[in-house]
Amino acid sequence: MKIKELDSQYEQLWDEFVGAHQECTMYHLWGWKNVLEKEFGFQARYLIAFDDQDAIVGVLPLFVMRDLFGNKYLISNPFSNFAGVCAVTQDAKAKLIEYACDLARQEKVRYIEFRHLGEKKILDFPAKESFVNFMLELETGVEEMWQGLSSRNRGKVRKAKKSGLAEDSGKKYLPAFYKIFTKNLKRLGTPVFSYSFFETLMAEFPEQTDIFVLNLDSKTVSAMFMFKFRDTIAEPWVGSLADYNKIYVNNLLYWRAICYAHERGFRFFDFGRSTDGAGTYRFKKQWGAVPVPLYYEYFLNRAESIPKVDAVDNKYQFFIDAWKKLPLAITNFVGPKVVKFLPEL
Repeated sequence: MKIKELDSQYEQLWDEFVGAHQECTMYHLWGWKNVLEKEFGFQARYLIAFDDQDAIVGVLPLFVMRDLFGNKYLISNPFSNFAGVCAVTQDAKAKLIEYACDLARQEKVRYIEFRHLGEKKILDFPAKESFVNFMLELETGVEEMWQGLSSRNRGKVRKAKKSGLAEDSGKKYLPAFYKIFTKNLKRLGTPVFSYSFFETLMAEFPEQTDIFVLNLDSKTVSAMFMFKFRDTIAEPWVGSLADYNKIYVNNLLYWRAICYAHERGFRFFDFGRSTDGAGTYRFKKQWGAVPVPLYYEYFLNRAESIPKVDAVDNKYQFFIDAWKKLPLAITNFVGPKVVKFLPEL
């Protein structure tokens, strides 16, 4: 077994492995390395395991990061819900983890954060288990899925339809999506990505990305950034104008996005991450989606305990409250400069 750190000569081999291995996800694709390096200047340390026949048997993407307080750590991967170690054998998995831990010691980082999706923990490390990722199977017909919704949810979708909302999709909606997205994140007290981040992402993944929208009187009022990988459509970023919540624009957006995925032959719709019991948890569950556990597992090198980086952490709450009060022009200008220190977004 050989573990190597990769450069661009392995890009095709890496993606071939990721495309074929069922545990690998869209966040494992090599293109994320290109995007994150270009947009944020992150230092990538992509690890690959070869067997004695020089065949790839495992991968582990890592990035060297610093948080808002200057602490150095490794993460797999920033701004992703899951992107941990993937390997065809337990030996390959163990060797990749061993190499990563040695790297953490060499880099003198506080910890490594491995983000894994699954029904059980992968590593014998302390873990944060407060997140889930909602997945909806699309193998039944649209009518069956519709009847599976609660009468209350169906009523909201019908009301939104009667409001004259019209669906559309295409990369031409990136400016409209971004305008909505920035307003939503400010309302949540969260720094926003730069516009160029999404431009770079769509240029890097031209076949996998799309934007699905709802328009009302020629105005885009709700938009969803989609990412397509194998048999799954994911919605990593989504938003609606708050003034249109009263006509249940979000309900119609998600219902039509589910239909969009089903009509194009996808087997799963990935609703993304939620905290157990939160409002987004309840919203996603009402569509029939199933919560799949997320295990954020930590190798504690210089840290004594698992880091707290969520909204309930007091050291972030002041920042969140202050951010909500700033003018939109300021948050749009400052947000892209600080978001690189917040990979949990």
